[in-house]
Amino acid sequence: MRAAQRAVETLAAFGVRYVFGVPGAKIDELYDALVDGGPQLVVCRHEQNAAFMAAAVGRLTGVPGCALVTSGPGTTNLVTGLITANTEQFPMIALCGAVARRDRLKRTHQTMDASAALKPFTKYVGEVDDPGNVTEAIANALRIAVTEPRGATAVILPMDVAAAPTDAELSGPMPVPALGPAPGEQIRRAAEMIRDAERPVILAGLRSGDPDACAALRELVAGTDLPVVETFQAAGVISRKLEDHFVGRVGLFRNQPGDVLVAHADLLVTVGYDPVEYDPGLWNPDPDRPVVHIDSVNADIDNHYRPAVELRGDIAATLTELGRPLAGLRLSQQANAVIAEQRRALARIDERARAVPATELGLNPAAVILKIRELVDDDATVVADVGSNYIYTARHFRSYEPRHLLFSNGQQTLGVALPWAMAAAMLRPATQVVSISGDGGFLFTAQELETATRLGLRMTHVILRDNSYDMVAFQERLKYGRTSGIRLGDYDIVQYAGAFGARGIRVTTMEAFETELRQALSRETLPMPGVTVIDVDVDYSHNTDLFAQLHEGVLE
Repeated sequence: MRAAQRAVETLAAFGVRYVFGVPGAKIDELYDALVDGGPQLVVCRHEQNAAFMAAAVGRLTGVPGCALVTSGPGTTNLVTGLITANTEQFPMIALCGAVARRDRLKRTHQTMDASAALKPFTKYVGEVDDPGNVTEAIANALRIAVTEPRGATAVILPMDVAAAPTDAELSGPMPVPALGPAPGEQIRRAAEMIRDAERPVILAGLRSGDPDACAALRELVAGTDLPVVETFQAAGVISRKLEDHFVGRVGLFRNQPGDVLVAHADLLVTVGYDPVEYDPGLWNPDPDRPVVHIDSVNADIDNHYRPAVELRGDIAATLTELGRPLAGLRLSQQANAVIAEQRRALARIDERARAVPATELGLNPAAVILKIRELVDDDATVVADVGSNYIYTARHFRSYEPRHLLFSNGQQTLGVALPWAMAAAMLRPATQVVSISGDGGFLFTAQELETATRLGLRMTHVILRDNSYDMVAFQERLKYGRTSGIRLGDYDIVQYAGAFGARGIRVTTMEAFETELRQALSRETLPMPGVTVIDVDVDYSHNTDLFAQLHEGVLE
């Protein structure tokens, strides 16, 4: 059998459901093999977007998606998608075509050292030089992608290797072995520290959002008074039922309720936390304060992160064991009063935001985000792009299920919202999917509207428009007293979306926005909406004031 067919078999054996890509002559053996079966092929408009979608599948399901691209620029176009997946720890694999081995060292059409080019942006990259090694190379890349910390891997397949016959095959999937709980003595020590603390706080990080870990964390929290602060990547680990334990999200702002509670804690319990989410120097100025580190990977030691106890093992198993000695833990009346006050402060932030009226420039962006929050179901998937819209979504949108509110927090990659949401719409067709971006970020990946309509996806994209790169603009204004290079032109979303078979609407009032969003989200509207893009003018003039509450350097 051709090595290309073995490659497709291996992807299927490991549970890969989708292959996203742009075809080319150096990889067409695999495209041909996909005709006969295997994962579903989704042809994209740009390789970067193929990587974004493959990574989003990995994040939403835990099983890598695959990007399949040709040599030369087809491979280099992956770079932004790979580094984003690697930083945000979304598991994915890229299969990249290459020139035949005989041309490997020649200065010829699309020849390049693809392995060296991709190595800085991935967890693992390998170039196959023998058809018998194709199966094992892909199997190892898939295993490495899902091994914590998760991320992007790549396999380079020269065109003659993919076309060559091989009898090497994989008998079945080989999952990464599961870890057990952390050592019992360490768990007992951690439990004693938590019980002895006056003001313990749980800081939930990205790996706490895995299904088993999330269930175990919820069970532990439900049996105690412990408050929980989420990072952006852990959004949704605290359910609506456990709302009284939720004290906000941290990652950008100083003096948010979550920041206040973390700052005043005398013991922090980090669960699945990674420093790329929120640098310890920003939230832990006192490195001598005790920290209990619960994770599947070792702590990344930092001048501001030196755990007193490391509980390394399977997070869910460790939390289950820890929950036994902590069952029934009650905090003091004073500690619970502080938690209650910060929860009230969290509510007041939203109340004040709702009260800010529209201006001649547009609607209040916070009110728009809160309206989306009001209208979507708890099982909706909401994706925020980078830009000023990201600040408001992080500040005001509440999610109740993990992996249902997505941000690019590590790389802050512009343009991820639409392709990530498309992946969510493919995987969760019975639920609402909403992506949010600025007018600038939207056009980074908007060509995939054609892909979305071709696939028959049902989703809603909201553009918060001010015709500028505002997140850069307000930082320049604070630094230099003026702006440079941030102005953008207007465009007609009705015609643009319509050209791809989507429905585009531009609104100027909150009433119109609510009407259009309700219609886009409704399953009772006939014919059912497919892809809807709602473009709304917003007033970002208060962002300079808001920036005063940001940690220095977090948006640079």
